[in-house]
Amino acid sequence: MRFSSLGLLAGLAVCAVAEDLLFIDSLQDKEYDEAIALGYTAKVVTETEWRAMTTADFAAFKAIVISDPECGDISQIKFLEDTKAVWSPAILGNMILIGIPPCKRRPLSRFTNDSKGTDPSFHFGTGGAQTLIDNSIKFVASGKTPGGVDQTGLYFALSCYYDSIDSSAVDALSAFGDFTVRGDLGCYNKAHLVAHSDAMTSLDDAAISDWSCSVHEAFSSYPSVGLNGFQALAIAQDIIGDGSQTFGDGTIGLPYIISRGATPAKCGDGVWDESFGEECDDGNTVSGDGCSASCKCESGLPKGDGTCLPAPGGNISTPISTPISTPISSGPVSGYPTPHGGYYG
Repeated sequence: MRFSSLGLLAGLAVCAVAEDLLFIDSLQDKEYDEAIALGYTAKVVTETEWRAMTTADFAAFKAIVISDPECGDISQIKFLEDTKAVWSPAILGNMILIGIPPCKRRPLSRFTNDSKGTDPSFHFGTGGAQTLIDNSIKFVASGKTPGGVDQTGLYFALSCYYDSIDSSAVDALSAFGDFTVRGDLGCYNKAHLVAHSDAMTSLDDAAISDWSCSVHEAFSSYPSVGLNGFQALAIAQDIIGDGSQTFGDGTIGLPYIISRGATPAKCGDGVWDESFGEECDDGNTVSGDGCSASCKCESGLPKGDGTCLPAPGGNISTPISTPISTPISSGPVSGYPTPHGGYYG
């Protein structure tokens, strides 16, 4: 599916003074508290109000924040799937999809020594979960066009929705491409960041590791092409299995936090590394010059040689420098998910 930005700017006039972030009343919890503490304004709507909103209404916010306060089941996000044709086209900015519950309380009956998950309320107090939430909210609310116009982002914590399922598509996100998550995982505590953003300056490995099982779900595939391409942000390090990859910093692992808009390891060094999912590398991490901050072709049209075809209409340039190509590595877990994404035109 292609999303057009035509008409969205006009929709910004729907609310003369719009709040920064949008929450749904049943799914706000600590993310809402942290957003207010960070200085953002927020609007909370009911499911009925959400279902009545237009694409322009959603586009009036800097970001939409979806969490899971009760470690609930997938029925809690049915409204997302039912309305994806309306809200998804508004999400032109940064996105972060989290396969852990950074602030939710699991039912007491599920607290066992070998359970997948942890007591997030306890961990929120230690700072790790709070650091993840704060940095993630700042990241998804920071997206802008090269001209400085705000672009609506999305924070979505998958939490417990898929943790007991071997493998499942994430139907609520299908407008952005094909996402497959793995649940029913072992207890993984060694987490590692493999991408970064200037909006997430205080997030580090210590903040996301040792949560008494840091990973609920992991992503075995996700869209990876062009402006709609995602990249791993955090991995369960040294875990080899369906979806495991080798990353630009030399680590191996299974992605459990993925993002759109962050900069992967090695991106921006002027060396085209196709094996790490780069479509281009023009030697910087600045979007708007044809090669994005994530080393993806902003036209959505990679040539396969480290450069990009121009966008239809020629409004996005190709990289200004010629990248140096490196061969695709042949390690047992190297590579990148099969691309299933389009681009915004």
